[in-house]
Amino acid sequence: MSRDPEQHKMIRQTGMLGNVLSTGLTGGVCLAISLFAGYQIDKHFNTSPYGVSGGIFFGLAAAGVQTWKQLSESMRAFKREQNRTENNTPQL
Repeated sequence: MSRDPEQHKMIRQTGMLGNVLSTGLTGGVCLAISLFAGYQIDKHFNTSPYGVSGGIFFGLAAAGVQTWKQLSESMRAFKREQNRTENNTPQL
């Protein structure tokens, strides 16, 4: 059963949208977890601005690393798809 070109295009666009949303969600989760940990450290050790500040920096670093990994994987997938369409090979 083959799909028409419009349906195939829509499926690819949905996949790309999923990658973008996943990247944003991952960055937000990294930052939220780090902020929560920093807040708990501040509360436990009574070191008010330092735990949250450290959490922000750590969360941004973790979000950056995860974003880089996801973008690298997306670019590899894009290149595979581009090669597949140029060579007219079937999808795997």
